[in-house]
Amino acid sequence: DPENVFLAQLSDDLLETSVTVAKLWQEEFSVSENQKTNDLIFVQFDKEGVEHFAFLRIALRETLTHLGGELDNPIKLTQNNLPGFGTGADEALVINLKSRKYHLIEKRIKYNGAFLNYMSDNLLQVNPTISAKKSIKALEKTAQKVAESFNKDDFQFQSKVKSSIFKNLEENDELSPEKLADDLFDNNLTARLSFIDQVKEAIPEPVKFDEIDSSRQKKKFENQKLSLSNGIELIVPNNIYQDAESVEFIQNDNGTYSILIKNIEDIQNK
Repeated sequence: DPENVFLAQLSDDLLETSVTVAKLWQEEFSVSENQKTNDLIFVQFDKEGVEHFAFLRIALRETLTHLGGELDNPIKLTQNNLPGFGTGADEALVINLKSRKYHLIEKRIKYNGAFLNYMSDNLLQVNPTISAKKSIKALEKTAQKVAESFNKDDFQFQSKVKSSIFKNLEENDELSPEKLADDLFDNNLTARLSFIDQVKEAIPEPVKFDEIDSSRQKKKFENQKLSLSNGIELIVPNNIYQDAESVEFIQNDNGTYSILIKNIEDIQNK
């Protein structure tokens, strides 16, 4: 929204913008019942020729510190320490200043016994879309629910869900309900339509990774991890899992399963 109050505060002067946004943030955050000391970081950067603005909140920690010059009491509890390397920001906002698209990591605050999305509702005055992580969980849950209603929710279907998500991320960097439905319920029109309707009700927009890194999600789905009732655990790459010349799942007459692994040239103990 070009008339958004928060966006109107952003200017080419980073210092001026930082002071203004910090004051606006403080007004909204100050009602939190669990106050912490925070560092606020403001960044202007260029990505592929497009200006971006970023705002990070980092909660400072209490840390035990070894003070080399203190012989009697060398270990003390010190206040207001930055988190260690590799620790993410507690909250973050990145805005594409050209398209006005944004990415938000938000933590709710507690006020009068209720939890508030203070940053999106009050500071930014926006209605964020569901995160990619939560969207994928919703897709998996919906697929399982629809499969259960048609008595199809077994380990093979669950593996099919993972394979379909991985394939769509690899090929398109997005997850479309229609494409997933075609993969998962290709021979059942009723199930396909039910899946699409339920997904769109929970996630109105397709899950896109056009401006965010999808490598973590791809890594999560690149392998099939199977735990067998006899204690054996298998990790099978998706490209091999789908190849009948490499692995075959056989359902025996007594209801048990056999797994046939084929064409193994070498076995190593790790």
